[in-house]
Amino acid sequence: MRRLAPILFLAVLMTALMAVPARAAVSVKDDGGRMLTLPRPAQRIVSLAPHLTELLFAAGAGAHVVGVGAFADYPEAAKKLPQVGDSAMLDLERIVALKPDLLVVWRDGNSPQQLARLATLGIPMYASELGTLADIAGTLRRLGQLAGTEAAANARAEAYELRLRSLRER
Repeated sequence: MRRLAPILFLAVLMTALMAVPARAAVSVKDDGGRMLTLPRPAQRIVSLAPHLTELLFAAGAGAHVVGVGAFADYPEAAKKLPQVGDSAMLDLERIVALKPDLLVVWRDGNSPQQLARLATLGIPMYASELGTLADIAGTLRRLGQLAGTEAAANARAEAYELRLRSLRER
């Protein structure tokens, strides 16, 4: 029986390891056309625009959001997160202190000078720019990919697209 114990232990360990889903690199193209690749889904996200914070929560990534821009007040949980500045002036030290592995920025809403300074920090940055209502579903899906919450994000995107079609038909 003692000889079987190590083999049994290894078998249980291998079974447990196979049950843990592998989290491989994720790649998406942001709205600026830049390819962003993360070694694994983001676990610590800082969102720099209120609408992006709302979309992250809608995409199922709310638990991964560790910091938000000023005026992020929806959903209610966003109000409890540390604020890191507004579109004109970001607190770079506070952003770095939050140890994000992803920044989600508003490409034409955040200050270009501030975005340039953020780029020097070496933190991966996803730039969003919503031009139409239809763009929202794609952004939900990409945010879900980046956060590893694809199932929730895709479900929310499909529900949104269905609602948008229904409104257009009316």
